[in-house]
Amino acid sequence: MSRDQFIKMRGVWDTRHWIAVPGLSHEADGLLLEQSLSALDGIRLVQIVPGRRRIRVTYDQTRIDFRQILERLESIGFPASDSWWSVRKAGWFQYLDRNARENAHAPEPPCCSNPKGIAPDRSRKK
Repeated sequence: MSRDQFIKMRGVWDTRHWIAVPGLSHEADGLLLEQSLSALDGIRLVQIVPGRRRIRVTYDQTRIDFRQILERLESIGFPASDSWWSVRKAGWFQYLDRNARENAHAPEPPCCSNPKGIAPDRSRKK
């Protein structure tokens, strides 16, 4: 994938992660995984690498989170790796997704010399 394609395909809240799937060994398994994950709302792209038993998922963090992707993988019979490192990464990715979702829906912060929202009930003393 060229650098231009990489930049064009990503939205503001899109992210991508590699997921180790030990049960992935054939192209047919990869097609099943791709169809199932692509059906989820918020999934942008699923890339399958059966030789390395990994998938790469690009998704919108405001519409879906990493935990939902892992649950879908488990429900179709291809659970993600449960190694120590994979569990740590999954926890970190879930944390990042939760923060991104909260930031996406947060009110606009005050800026520069226009402090709207800092203390709207305070009035200037004369």
